[in-house]
Amino acid sequence: MIVDEIGESPILALIDQIFQLRQRGEKVLGLHIGEPDFDTPQGIRDAAYRAMNEGLTHYVSAQGMPDLREAIASRLATRHRIPATANDIVVLPAKFAIYASLLAAVSAQDEVLLPDPTYLFEQPVRLAGARPVYVPLNRDFSLNPEALEGAITPRSRLLILVTPANPTGRVMRRDEVRVALAIARDHGLTVLSDETYESLIYEGTHVAPASLAESGVSVVTVGSFSKVYSMTGWRAGFVCAPPEVRSRIVKVMEHTLTCIPPFIQRACLWALQNAGPDEQRFRELFRERRDNLLTRLDDLPGISYTRPEGAFYVFPSYDLPFSSVEFARRLLEEEHMALVPGVSFGPAGEGHVRISYSSPVDLLDEGMRRLGSFLERHGAGRGSR
Repeated sequence: MIVDEIGESPILALIDQIFQLRQRGEKVLGLHIGEPDFDTPQGIRDAAYRAMNEGLTHYVSAQGMPDLREAIASRLATRHRIPATANDIVVLPAKFAIYASLLAAVSAQDEVLLPDPTYLFEQPVRLAGARPVYVPLNRDFSLNPEALEGAITPRSRLLILVTPANPTGRVMRRDEVRVALAIARDHGLTVLSDETYESLIYEGTHVAPASLAESGVSVVTVGSFSKVYSMTGWRAGFVCAPPEVRSRIVKVMEHTLTCIPPFIQRACLWALQNAGPDEQRFRELFRERRDNLLTRLDDLPGISYTRPEGAFYVFPSYDLPFSSVEFARRLLEEEHMALVPGVSFGPAGEGHVRISYSSPVDLLDEGMRRLGSFLERHGAGRGSR
């Protein structure tokens, strides 16, 4: 069975270990979670409540409510120069949007090109019956055109891009995007662009691949309300896709989720129209947390990192003779602090860990104290690797 081809996730094993410690009454400092620590803004919650009281609790279109799709298209057009209309949009959870887009764009045994390291795309690729092919990035996590060209075969069908990136926090430059699109055009690849963190950029500018795509290049853009408005539990996102892909995604929705609850869609609409100040406030708080965390990392032995420009992660390497899974396991056992092993994000993630700075500064400071204690105990920075 296809699902049996998916191995155990290092992240799920880590979460199980955390659960066991907490069951024993131990306190664990978790800097592993990719989730804002803020409550969903009150106005968004109130909008959902009003919608429920107005009777918006029944089925709606699988594609999404027209007014919300119009607002999403307007945001894409005005902020990111993506020539979108309401008919190009499908409302669905961003994580499911990735899977639905794969079902809509690839066939069994097709190959999907993944940046290495990157978010957890391997599993949905396998669930869709396709084959993931990791493409190493440069040392600074920028696109490596030669590696990408070298990974393409006659079975290559889809290229995944992520900006800002999880786990590295890197923001793709305009020239990188143009090169990626040119390669996709030359080889007949569809591009799936995950732009979940597009609002959380601290240096540089978000460049949406769909805004630069020329004729002959099909770009599917995935967006989310989760990180921008601290709505992770609402499971709300969207996809903007060309007609042939969009119609297939709607078909997937019709035969799986049916629709996103209308009161959630109404809350999303309110967020787009009114929650700009919250969006800006969250971004500035994450910027402050990032800057503080990087200052602390600079003082730790055996740690090297590329400065993240967006999202809320840093992906440092460490100078110890441990696999990233062993590093995370030992750190959790010895210091009761959770980080994500880098290999979770692809082969090139080995020797790294992901630190989330979505927690308050005092917790980040305590986390870096514990990480420093762990590194010193094991001789990091003294040629231990």
